[in-house]
Amino acid sequence: MLSKKPLILVIDDDAAFCRLVASHLEKANFEVVCANSAAEGLSYSQRNPVEVIVLDHNLTEQDGLSLLSRLQTFQGAPPIVYLTGSQDSRLAVAALKAGAADYVVKDVHGDFLILLENAVTNAMFATAIKRDKEKAEAEVRIARDQFKALAEERALLLREVSHRVSNSLQLIASLLHFQADISNNADVKAALKEANGRVIAVARVHRALHSSLDVRWVSLAEYLSNLISDLKDVAGNGGVGESTIAFASDHIQAAPDIAVSVGIIATELILNALKHAYPNGGGPVRVQLRAGASEIVLAVEDEGIGGLNDPLRQSGLGHRIIDGMADKLQGAFRYDPLQKGTRAVLTFPVNEHVRAAAEDAEKTASAA
Repeated sequence: MLSKKPLILVIDDDAAFCRLVASHLEKANFEVVCANSAAEGLSYSQRNPVEVIVLDHNLTEQDGLSLLSRLQTFQGAPPIVYLTGSQDSRLAVAALKAGAADYVVKDVHGDFLILLENAVTNAMFATAIKRDKEKAEAEVRIARDQFKALAEERALLLREVSHRVSNSLQLIASLLHFQADISNNADVKAALKEANGRVIAVARVHRALHSSLDVRWVSLAEYLSNLISDLKDVAGNGGVGESTIAFASDHIQAAPDIAVSVGIIATELILNALKHAYPNGGGPVRVQLRAGASEIVLAVEDEGIGGLNDPLRQSGLGHRIIDGMADKLQGAFRYDPLQKGTRAVLTFPVNEHVRAAAEDAEKTASAA
C-alpha cells in the first residue's frame, strides 16, 4: 500500500501563481490544495490535516504577516513557509519573528520553486522531529512523575513501618526497664539494663527514620545524641552517681544498618564506662565521632580506674557484641593506653553507605 502524500496548503490570491506552485510541488510527490483568500485558507487549515502552509505576503484582505500571526494561535498549527516578492530583509525577519518556519523570495524566472520545495520539505521534517521530541519528553515526564509518586509512596510506607517497629521496640525496652526495677538481684538488674540499652539503640534508628525525609540515611550526630540521652536515663537509674557524658560529632550520615551497628557499639562502650570506670562515684565520659578522609572514628574515653581492656572483661557478652558489630562495619576495634582511664576506639571505612558532609557540624550534649 502506497503511503499518503503530504498535504500542502498554498494561500495566495493569485490563482495562476497557485497553479504554478502546485504543479511543481505535485511533481515532488506532494498533494497540493490552493486557497485564494485568507478566509478560505483559515477554514481549510482548521478542517484538514495540513502538513505545511505556503503563505504569500500580498493578500487582498490582509497582509500575510497578520494571517501568519492568526494561524499560529491554532492548536497544532502546521509549519508555515512565508513567500514574498520583496528583497527587503526586514520583511523576512518579521516573518520569522512571527513564527514562520522559513521564507522564500519569489523571482520572475521561477527559480525560487526549487528553494520552495526544499523549504517545504525541511519544514515538514523539522516539525516531525519537534513533535517526536515533545512526545518523548512528555513520556519521560510521565515516567518521572510515576517514579516520583512510587518513590514517595515507598518512603511513606517505610516511615510507617519504622514508626511501628520503633513503638514495638520501645515497648520491649520499657518492659525490660520495668523488670530491672523490680528485680532484687543485682546481676539480673544489670543484665536487664544492658539489654534495655541495646534495644533502645535499635529503636532510636527506627525513630529517626520515621521523622526523616530520606529514609536511606540517618544522621549519626543526631542519632547518637538522642541515644546518649536515653542511656543517661538508663544508667542514672542504676545509681551511677555524678557521671556525665559529653558528646561531639562531625556531620556524618549512614545507612540504617550501619547506624544500628554504630549505635549498639556506642551503647556497649558507654554503659561499660559508666558501670566500671568509676566504682566509687561518677566522672566524665567523653564520646567523639569524627570523619577522616577514608574512615570514621568513634572514641569513648573516661578518666576512671582503667582496666576496661582487661582480657577477662573482653570475654563477656558485651565485647562479643562489639566484635561482631565491628566485623559487620568492616572496621577495627582497639583500646588506646591512657595515663588515666580508658579509651576505646572503633574505626570503620567511608563507603557508599557512609558519607560525611563538607562542613562539619559540632554537636555536644552533657548531663550530670
